[in-house]
Amino acid sequence: MKKMILLIVAGLAGVLKADQEAILNEASSVEFRYGADLRLRQEAFDNIPIMQGGVTRGGNNNYFRIRPRIWGGIDFKELNTSLDVRLIDEFRHKNVGQESYKFPDEIIIDNLYLTFNDLLGEGSVFRIGRQDVVLGSGKLFADGTAKDGSRSSYFDGIRLTLPLAEKRMLDILGFYTQCEDELAIGHEHRDVTGYAGGYNSMDEAGVGVFFSDKANVACEYGVYYVWKHDTAWVNSKGEHQENEDIHTAGFYVKPKLSNEISADLEMAYQYGESTDYDRNALFACGGLKYTIDPAAGFYVSANAVYMSGDDSDSTDEREDFNVLFGRYPWISELMIFAYDGDGVGTWNNLVQCYLETGYTFNNKHRIKLSAGPLFAEEKNGAGGGSNRGWLGTAKYSFPLFEKLNCYVLGEVLDPDDYYNSGKTAYFLRWEMVFKF
Repeated sequence: MKKMILLIVAGLAGVLKADQEAILNEASSVEFRYGADLRLRQEAFDNIPIMQGGVTRGGNNNYFRIRPRIWGGIDFKELNTSLDVRLIDEFRHKNVGQESYKFPDEIIIDNLYLTFNDLLGEGSVFRIGRQDVVLGSGKLFADGTAKDGSRSSYFDGIRLTLPLAEKRMLDILGFYTQCEDELAIGHEHRDVTGYAGGYNSMDEAGVGVFFSDKANVACEYGVYYVWKHDTAWVNSKGEHQENEDIHTAGFYVKPKLSNEISADLEMAYQYGESTDYDRNALFACGGLKYTIDPAAGFYVSANAVYMSGDDSDSTDEREDFNVLFGRYPWISELMIFAYDGDGVGTWNNLVQCYLETGYTFNNKHRIKLSAGPLFAEEKNGAGGGSNRGWLGTAKYSFPLFEKLNCYVLGEVLDPDDYYNSGKTAYFLRWEMVFKF
């Protein structure tokens, strides 16, 4: 009997030990991630001219933007799968002008997606849900919520990344983003996708295919095609706009001419179909960069941007370029407000030339300066001319502590005969980002 009891105890101990090991093994295959940051900005601007005449947003503006974010993720290692979620808010305190946002304003589910690694072959990544996407150079495809007031830039959709060979990638994206975020908590009914001010009721859908080749260090290149569908919407004049299908095909190339000299060029052709008109438009940008001191990041560059404008004499065709999802301030923080009358971030009818220089010191302190003229291809501004003026920019980025990064930014525009305002315009911002 004693021997039997000992055998039973030994057996139970073995089973419990095996179960414990299984539980521990299962737990070790799951990993949790989390984090948070807090972005504090103050912005001030005045005298920024717009196409229709006068200046935007009443002239003098001064306000704080406070954006907290928290995020978390779960990695299921044995399944090569992960789940990510991020929550954000951005409330504002107006020092001049309109009333401040009422705290806590509107909490947004900024990211909520599943990622499946190696699902369609080794190295493949399939992601479904609300996610941030930057494809190609990012100039035309990086911001799915252009009217979200700097809070967010998500797309609602799926993305598949396939490695075709070493450093050769194919990205396929499909999405449908609604003008109003139904997942917002404390709903403020904000339009996040439209072109003009107010609530436009325009949803966006599309498919994008991007191929990039970085195998040859002497010349990276990529090609892409994007189909974008805009549903019917209402412009700032209250006029009904029919839906439109926009097709954009383009390429970019980044040759490295020597250890010191590099270049980049991107071009895209666009055609669209609507009940009211057909669209034919062009986009091009490029630059030539000379690196004086690679260790210090010291460089000078000459750059140009071209976006076609609409010929007002043609009613059945539009030549203005639709910037797709590049409606964030990649050209200029000041100039994005100058497009208020056209529609938020609708870069078009623009010829820009500028010189730029940058320098890094003490490892993480960076200075960037740029200046140059801007023009309009079509003389559709209140001033009747084609010269938008001269734009100058200065930015200094620096860390204060290990987890506190800052920058200060200043931009000045001396407007010319495209506008009917001759007052010097400015945009100022300082920013701190605390990472936890």
